[in-house]
Amino acid sequence: MGEMRTLIETMAGLHKEKFIYDFEIAEGNSLRCIETNEIFGPDEVIIEKSFRFEGDSNPGDTSVIYAITSKSGTRGILIDTYGAYSDPEIDEFIRKVPQREQSNLQG
Repeated sequence: MGEMRTLIETMAGLHKEKFIYDFEIAEGNSLRCIETNEIFGPDEVIIEKSFRFEGDSNPGDTSVIYAITSKSGTRGILIDTYGAYSDPEIDEFIRKVPQREQSNLQG
């Protein structure tokens, strides 16, 4: 995937790479695919890529996209804010998941 500048451009690029589903944190500190309702534990997924974004007008306005693949082959994204406003449940889950590629800071 070429260099991405915005959150939307990055999401579109990941969609082209077949990260087509949306994930959210479910009860019990697991990951749920919104479209298929599949539930995954931290040992059932891997973070393929992550991208961190800082807002132009406010460096504190940040977000992160995680491109995730499950052991069953489901590929999707999980989005969180970064820093002080991050979701503690997402943070807790992500810390337990292996990561293939380090974070990329974007525009």
